[in-house]
Amino acid sequence: MVCEINYEAKEMSLSDYIKNLCEFENVEALFECVKMLKSEKTLEEIQSLDDETMLKYFMDAEKKILKK
Repeated sequence: MVCEINYEAKEMSLSDYIKNLCEFENVEALFECVKMLKSEKTLEEIQSLDDETMLKYFMDAEKKILKK
């Protein structure tokens, strides 16, 4: 299966994308953050968020994971 993901204006294969995610220390919180964003916002709204707002969502996701 080939899946191309546009990552920083360049194509990335699914396997490369997964390898990059494996380097992330708190992938559970990252995925929870993505789920939270997708449930609350449209893709266009997500793409327009600044780094500070994204960090807030990520920190909220970390807190949610710790409560489980």
